[in-house]
Parts: sequence; structure tokens; C-alpha cells
Amino acid sequence: MALGLAAAGAIGCGAAAVDAPPRAAPPQPLAGADLRGGPFADLRSERFGVGFALPDGRAWQVDDQRAHWLTASHAASESQLLVRTWREDENATRERCEAKARLWRDLPKREGADVFARRRVDVPRGFDTRLELGVVPAPAGAPAGGFALAFGGSAKRCFAFVYTTRAAGAGAERLLAERLAAMTESLETVAQRSALTLEIPRAPGRQGPAR
Repeated sequence: MALGLAAAGAIGCGAAAVDAPPRAAPPQPLAGADLRGGPFADLRSERFGVGFALPDGRAWQVDDQRAHWLTASHAASESQLLVRTWREDENATRERCEAKARLWRDLPKREGADVFARRRVDVPRGFDTRLELGVVPAPAGAPAGGFALAFGGSAKRCFAFVYTTRAAGAGAERLLAERLAAMTESLETVAQRSALTLEIPRAPGRQGPAR
């Protein structure tokens, strides 16, 4: 009888073990979540007259036709990049260029953000451009945001490079820092179209970039 009870208990224990749900594996970050999933790739905009390199370049979805800005999205890192150059009728300071850009689009605000880096960058060459990196805190469990803002002016030309991203979870701060570092590298590769002309000859009959 004792043996039977022991066997029944063993079967019962075995059934319980089989029915128990398997322990979930820890979540793995998506490939390219830190923008290091692939090498940098060159992106050139004839319309805005600039070229630059994007980290994990082949994973970005780029639209340089339908909107008034070049827009690029990187799904794995919840990232978006906006780039534009334009002409002003008066002297284009970086402050004036930023003010005009904010009239056109809703861009990240400094209010409520932790802006932890500000520095001048010589991009495009000859422009007075300032880069700012910031993080937007979020309630527990909600995604935190990060941004890189770069606005520059030269004579009567303006330049804007605006990157935003989101991350949640225990590794969010590390991911945001890595993405912002990668996009700072991207910004530092920006060059005007005139500097690339010898590398990218125009096709016969090709029209100039739209303004």
C-alpha cells in the first residue's frame, strides 16, 4: 500500500512537473537595438545637398522625396532622424535656423529634459553648428527618450539634424547612451554636396537639387 501511495505520489509529482509552465528566458535585445547591428552606410541627399553615414545603415527606412525633410526610421531602436538644409533671406545664425525649424515641425523640447552635453561641431564644414544631447525621463516602466539636436548656420544657409529614440527596461540608459554616441558619429560625417561632387558625378541631364 505504501508502495502504491509512493508510486501515485511520484506520478502526481511528475504530472505537476509536466503541467508547470516553462521558465521564460530573459528577453534578448533586438538586433540593431543599439544601432550596432550593422556597419555604417553612406546616405546622400541630392535634394538637400548633404551626405553622411548612418550606423546600421541598411536597416534604416529613408524617405527623401515626400516630405519637406529627409526622414529616416530605424525600427529596432525606435529611432527617427530628420535632416534638412535651406536658404534664408538674411544672415542665418544657428538660433534663427532652430527657430525656423521649430515653426515647421514639432521637435524635441529642452524643458523637462536632462541636457547632458553641448558642444560646437564643424558640420557641415564652415557652418556654426551646436550639438546638444539629452535624455527625457519617464515614469517607471514607460520608455525613456533620448535626442540629439544640431542646428547650424552659414551666411544665408541653415542646417538641421534632429535624432530621437526611445528605450525601456533595465538597460534603457545604456541603450540610449550608445545610440546617442552612434548618432554623434553620424553627425560628424556630414558633408555638403559640393564637397562630394567629384565622388558622385552627375548623370547627363540630371537636374540640380530642389530647394
